[in-house]
Amino acid sequence: APPAQSLDRWAAKVAELSGGRLTVRHFTDNTLLAAPDMRIGVEAGTADLGSSFIYKPEPNFDPSLVHAQLILGLDYEDCLKIFDDIWNQFPDLWNSQWDKFKVIWITTIDPNLLFTVDTPVRTMADIKGLQIRMPSKSAGEMLKNLGAAPVEMPTADWVVSLDKGTTDGAATSIGSVLDHQVGGKLKYCTRYSTGPGVTFLIMNKQKYESLPADLQKVIDDSMEFGKQDFIQAKKDAEKAAYTYVQEQGMEIIDLAPDEYAKWDDAVRPVFDAIAADLDSKGFPGTELVNYALERAKYYQSN
Repeated sequence: APPAQSLDRWAAKVAELSGGRLTVRHFTDNTLLAAPDMRIGVEAGTADLGSSFIYKPEPNFDPSLVHAQLILGLDYEDCLKIFDDIWNQFPDLWNSQWDKFKVIWITTIDPNLLFTVDTPVRTMADIKGLQIRMPSKSAGEMLKNLGAAPVEMPTADWVVSLDKGTTDGAATSIGSVLDHQVGGKLKYCTRYSTGPGVTFLIMNKQKYESLPADLQKVIDDSMEFGKQDFIQAKKDAEKAAYTYVQEQGMEIIDLAPDEYAKWDDAVRPVFDAIAADLDSKGFPGTELVNYALERAKYYQSN
């Protein structure tokens, strides 16, 4: 897959910059650590490095758990801009969430949009009662507020459900539609975001600090290459996915501005609840949520 290939290119860059003195061995998924356990396992030294998404609650990790839910871009480019804006607006908050690691990079992926099998969704009335597979709890709450019937199931089961006719679609990414080759089973894509994922490449801090200074510099000098290579891989994958679904005859639907505003009003209580929860735990929840939603509206109109 493109992300794995990007990690291999970063590993090759590390070997190149170190003259072969420092090498990175890339293990496949769930070999050293299961994806949800990546942060915990890297911190413990089970693996020297790890790349994954944010899955599990940890003490004082609440802002990062909801980070992806606040990145409401309609395409990968806008998700990147919103991610960077939020990070740069609250640098101390995010740095405190990741200070146990040597962070190689943290970024976002393409957004989860609404894909449906037989029903074109252009208004909230169209989504009412549809069985839609949800990618996360917060996305499920958004779908529920919009009138859908969110369904929780593993991706593999959802793919099978399309053949059985037991679900009406999913909130998922355009890249996932390509990866699972289900473009021919989904006729419509409504461009309304329920958030992407936040992904990372991190290193055990003690392992990094144990390296000689010149090899620490190799890691430092490779970081921007690794991040930009991953981002370009995701951009290329999103472009390929749109080409694929259009070849499959999928209709891409953009909501009318007044309809989009209705959807935003319907899901706003989900974000108010996130803000209140963060506020209650001592984080700047209201400020964070309001800023993120403002950034989303800005990029939707520019």
